[in-house]
Amino acid sequence: MSEYKQYVRLLLAEDKYGIDIMDIEEILRMVDITTVPKAPSFVEGIINLRGRVIPIVDLRKKLGLFAGEFTGATRIIVVNLSGRKIGFVVDNVEDVLRVSSDVVDKAPSASTGADTKYVQGVAKTEQGMVIILDVHKIFTGNESSALNMF
Repeated sequence: MSEYKQYVRLLLAEDKYGIDIMDIEEILRMVDITTVPKAPSFVEGIINLRGRVIPIVDLRKKLGLFAGEFTGATRIIVVNLSGRKIGFVVDNVEDVLRVSSDVVDKAPSASTGADTKYVQGVAKTEQGMVIILDVHKIFTGNESSALNMF
């Protein structure tokens, strides 16, 4: 019997990715981001979200993709990682997919290096392939420590 999960489908540098809907707290329109000196290169800065300081990470930069300009479609996806809220900048949020475990393949061997341990698999959908990300594995231990300074 197949298990179904829901993923928010998003665009990063024109490729489609999915994040488990259970990891997402909210999706925001782009807001002004305050830069932070000496932050890691993938950290855009911080925002004030209802009195809480949230570090903002450009997911394109973090994944080693081409980082273009922010547009009217750019969004911030706020996720909860071990009790810590972090915002991911993405090019666009398309929709929510309901995906059967039967259509998710393991990550291809070419993408199973240490730098891509956050790729859970690839979903084959009617709208094309969607790379499923595990947001809990995106940051190394050192990167997580650096984000804790915010």
